[in-house]
Amino acid sequence: MTWLNAPSLSVSDIDRLQQNGDIPAIIRILGHKDPVLRLHAAEALGNLGNKAIPFLFDALHSASGMVKIGAITELNTIRDLPTLEPLIRILQKDPVTEVRLAASLALGETGSPEAIPVLVRLLNDESRYIRYGAAEGLVKLGWQPETDAERICQLIAFQDWESVRKYGAAATRPLMDIFRDSDPATRSAIVSILGEIGDTHSQTACPTALKDRDPTVRWKAVLASMNCGVSSSRLPLMLAARERTGPNPYAAAILNFLFLGIGYNYLGITAVLAVHTFYLARRMADSS
Repeated sequence: MTWLNAPSLSVSDIDRLQQNGDIPAIIRILGHKDPVLRLHAAEALGNLGNKAIPFLFDALHSASGMVKIGAITELNTIRDLPTLEPLIRILQKDPVTEVRLAASLALGETGSPEAIPVLVRLLNDESRYIRYGAAEGLVKLGWQPETDAERICQLIAFQDWESVRKYGAAATRPLMDIFRDSDPATRSAIVSILGEIGDTHSQTACPTALKDRDPTVRWKAVLASMNCGVSSSRLPLMLAARERTGPNPYAAAILNFLFLGIGYNYLGITAVLAVHTFYLARRMADSS
């Protein structure tokens, strides 16, 4: 129904769909560009109760991330779901972080012990959002860590860095396991703590952090390098080995040479400008 995303769609239209029991149409509105209409559609689904469950599960296969998040949010309000498998499948396979976060929080609301092992594994996920969702879900399920390693993973998920520090060397392995996190603030915190711990296992983190693309992470690694066993004389060489994030001067010069214009090529000006572009790009390249 193409009118579902029409500007003329109103709250009264959703009320009418609710009265008619047109659950699939309401679910499609979860993907509407207007957040007010999305919210009202979610409320309508909540009013329809358990009869919406099969349709909500079907919506988890939607191509729209917003529809999936809306469907998960409504499943979040329903206790005693007939199966957790669709939510678990989303956590394992969906490429959208927000969708996986919604699923992890929804699992925590189910009250089902079946969700606990799934969420415990997600405490080591590479995304801080998924780790947080898993930790929050486990708290709602009443889960308690059985080992120091599990407790440390939970603290890392909540980014309670001060509590993580207190575990000393026991925190090294869990911290190194998530050093691949895409968030530079998280990587900065990890390398700082590993530098403070300074055991033989954490020493491998500093050389990696010195080559990090983010300048803040690299600086934290420099400060931690003494405790990590990195010689100060080796710092320049290790820092220089990082991946450069600025413009490639060679590529810039070639593009300028080839595409500036036939007339300029004929006059012989392009070569001069290409050389100028090369040196300009070199100055612009990441030097932090």
